[in-house]
Amino acid sequence: MKLIDKFKRSIKGLTEAVGRYPLTVIFLVAGAVINAMAIENTTATRLEYNKLFVTFIVGAVLATVAQVAYEKFFKNNTQRLALGALAVVLDIGYYLIIRQAPEIGIEIAVRTTAIVAALLIGFIWIPSMKNQFEFTKSFMGSFKSFFISVFFSGVLFAGIALILGATDVLLFEIDEMLYAHSANIVFTLFAPIYFLSLIPNYNKADQETIERTVGCPRFLEILISYIVIPLVSIFTVILVLYIGLNIRGEFWTENLIEPMLVSYSIVVIVVLFLSANMDNKFAATFRQIFPKVLLPLVAFQILASTLKIGDEGLTHSRYYVIMYGVFAAAAGVVFSFMKSQKAGIIAAVFVALSIISVVPPVDAFGVSKRNQIGILEEVLEKNDMLVDDKIVPNASIPDEDKKIIINTSAYIWRMDYFKDVAWLGEGFDYYGKFEKTFGFPMNEFYDGDKYYANFFRESLTGIDVSGYDFIGSMHYYGFDNNNKELYQMSIAGKTYTWGWKTENDTDSIYFEDADGNELMVYDFDEVITRFDTMFKDDRGEYPLTDEESIFTEENEEIRLKLVIQYYEIYPRGDNEEESNIHSEFFILVDIVD
Repeated sequence: MKLIDKFKRSIKGLTEAVGRYPLTVIFLVAGAVINAMAIENTTATRLEYNKLFVTFIVGAVLATVAQVAYEKFFKNNTQRLALGALAVVLDIGYYLIIRQAPEIGIEIAVRTTAIVAALLIGFIWIPSMKNQFEFTKSFMGSFKSFFISVFFSGVLFAGIALILGATDVLLFEIDEMLYAHSANIVFTLFAPIYFLSLIPNYNKADQETIERTVGCPRFLEILISYIVIPLVSIFTVILVLYIGLNIRGEFWTENLIEPMLVSYSIVVIVVLFLSANMDNKFAATFRQIFPKVLLPLVAFQILASTLKIGDEGLTHSRYYVIMYGVFAAAAGVVFSFMKSQKAGIIAAVFVALSIISVVPPVDAFGVSKRNQIGILEEVLEKNDMLVDDKIVPNASIPDEDKKIIINTSAYIWRMDYFKDVAWLGEGFDYYGKFEKTFGFPMNEFYDGDKYYANFFRESLTGIDVSGYDFIGSMHYYGFDNNNKELYQMSIAGKTYTWGWKTENDTDSIYFEDADGNELMVYDFDEVITRFDTMFKDDRGEYPLTDEESIFTEENEEIRLKLVIQYYEIYPRGDNEEESNIHSEFFILVDIVD
């Protein structure tokens, strides 16, 4: 009977959540529908589906925040409709911005993440305003609800997957896409609605419901107080000893210290929030001591990040690391010198910094773009390499300036900013034209015995596509070729699919027809072998002729041509004994009639 009662309460909660957040549910349903269409459609239209999906998810978060704001500050339905309309307008504005982008790249992804993070913190923060109860309690309620919804969603999807698998094995063959569609419904639609159903309207809920939501379960209290806090304490001692024993000039520019301090401060802040209302000596001691320990360590992190700006300039990632340091310092001050009731200040700082990071002209990408282009231009002018808005190659400049040119131009290329730099121009290719542009190879400072080589197609002529049905673009990532993207093309009403598969440590490109019949498996080792034979066991850039860049294969059902645009061989991480490969190429396919 208890299980039945719990099931009924869950269904009732889901129903009430739908009625409480109707606009959010509409956005989620739209997102699930678009995602289902993306699963079934070709790569040609998938990008647009992805943009719409992200837009609907952002809209769902906006609508959710609008609803909790209405519940907290307003009363009549007209105000509720106005807030919902504002959420829709803001979401339309977001879509109009990303619609023009050729892809959902790093900039869009980071900006979207910052916006959604600010909105989610706002969702937690708003109910705690006007001192109804503390922000730390609202945080605890959302923390619990999130993991409960993730757990139940995971169990639900696992059950569906088992049913589909059993049906496929025991009864009849099922479409493999059903797994993707099931995951879409569970995690796009069910999980967020179930999460919202666990968060009550704090303005109307009775005290028992509120306490049940924001109260700390005994299991979590034991986990935090007697396992996590002691582990964090031990790690803190190790971290302080490491800093004390190694602090010197090189210490501040080591790649280890910055991510280590950021990770440490994130753990400490989360534990401070979760332990804020725990009544035991471990938690009380942690709250009393660790905010004060956090402050100098965060200062170390900010200083280390600032010093790196002098060596590498300000990139968007370093911008966010420094901004996070400011947030962590604010959290340390609040937890050290203020009562827990003031923890909402931390949320306000987070929201404010997130907004600053995406609003021009002080946003992360605008600042980093100006900084990196400015540094590159300054170094070129200092070495008389920029004359009349044209770059003059020069291999005799100091090594330090070469490193700056290599690093800044790599960032500008990676972020696609080179098109906005007149003296670089749209034709600049970091991999194919670096040495020709600047006068020295981009890999000049690679250390170790392992070679570094970059092969690139030098020809400026187009690719002859006569005799082929379609052309596509693919990437190969060597040691870590985890690209599971499926490519599709419809020809004469028939759909053909291709992609990567790995068998016996061999990577191959496979082609299938609409019925799943395998038309060809192309062994990519043929490409690897040719380039392994061509390199001269040293570092350098190697232009490819049309003949060298082309690979062909055919059978009775399909003809294939690969045109390599670039093929890069480089050390894998810090391991000089093993190499990795990155290649980009066009693939031309002819379906034999």
